[in-house]
Amino acid sequence: MPGLEPKQYLSRIGIRRINQLDTALLEAFGPQEGERHIERLTELFDQSEDRLLYGTGDTVYLHRQEELVDYWNQSLQMSLLAASFYDRVFFRRVMEYLLEHDSFWSGDIFDIGCGNGILTCFLALQHPGSVVTGLEISPNAVSVARELARELGVDNIHFSKTDTLGQCHTLFSCRTAHENVPWRPLCEKSRMPALSMEQQVRLHSQYAKELSTLIRPQGHLISIERYEEDDAYAGLVFALERVGFCQVKGTHMQFSCKNGDGMATFQAMIFRKAF
Repeated sequence: MPGLEPKQYLSRIGIRRINQLDTALLEAFGPQEGERHIERLTELFDQSEDRLLYGTGDTVYLHRQEELVDYWNQSLQMSLLAASFYDRVFFRRVMEYLLEHDSFWSGDIFDIGCGNGILTCFLALQHPGSVVTGLEISPNAVSVARELARELGVDNIHFSKTDTLGQCHTLFSCRTAHENVPWRPLCEKSRMPALSMEQQVRLHSQYAKELSTLIRPQGHLISIERYEEDDAYAGLVFALERVGFCQVKGTHMQFSCKNGDGMATFQAMIFRKAF
C-alpha cells in the first residue's frame, strides 16, 4: 500500500484526537474498569518518572519504564488510546519526515524500540519489497504490534524481543536514546550539573556502539530523538561519528509538537555508516 498518506494511515488504525485520556479510558472501559486503569496508570507513570531520575535498586536504565510500557500494551485497544493521546501529532510528523527522505530506505529494515508497531507497520506498507523487523523488549508491545500487523494484512514484517538478528541496510531508531543513555534528555531543564562535551559524548558512546553493530557498512541510520538542539544532542551526534557514522547533509530537521499535556522538541537526522 505505498503512497498511503500519514493522516489516512493513522485514521485507518484508529488513532484519533483525544483531549483527556481519563475521559477516553472511562468511555472505552466503563466507570469501574476505567477508574482502575486511571489509578494504576497514574501510579506507574509516577514510578517510572522517579526511576528515570533517581534509579531504583538493581534495575538497569533500559528497564525502568518497563512496567508502564507493558501496562499500556496489555491490549491493542489500550495501546491505541495511549498513542492517540500522547503521539497522534508526533506520529504524523515522523511519517512526513520518513516520506520526505524515502530514498534512504533500502534492503532489510530494522525498527529498534518499535513499541506497538505503528511506525513499523507504516514502513512495511511503504516498502513492500523490504523485510521489516521490529525490535522491542516489551513482550506486551510485541504482541500488540503483531496484532496490528495482522489487522492491516502486512506480510513483510516480523517482530522480535531480541536483537541478535545480524545487520540491516537501514536502521530506524525513534525515541530510543532516552531509554538507553543514563541521563534524562527528556528534561528540558535537567537537575544535573552542566556536563562538558566530552562527558556528553561518553554518556552516549555505548548506545552509539550498539546502534552501529546493527547496521551494515554503507547502510543508513534514521534517528529521531527527543532533544533540544543543545550539548546533549551534540554529544549523541559526536558519539555516532566516533563509531563510523557520517551525517547526511540536508537531512537534519527540528520539530516541536504536543506530547500529551505538554510540548516536546525532537531532532531528526540521517547518518551513513562509513565503516
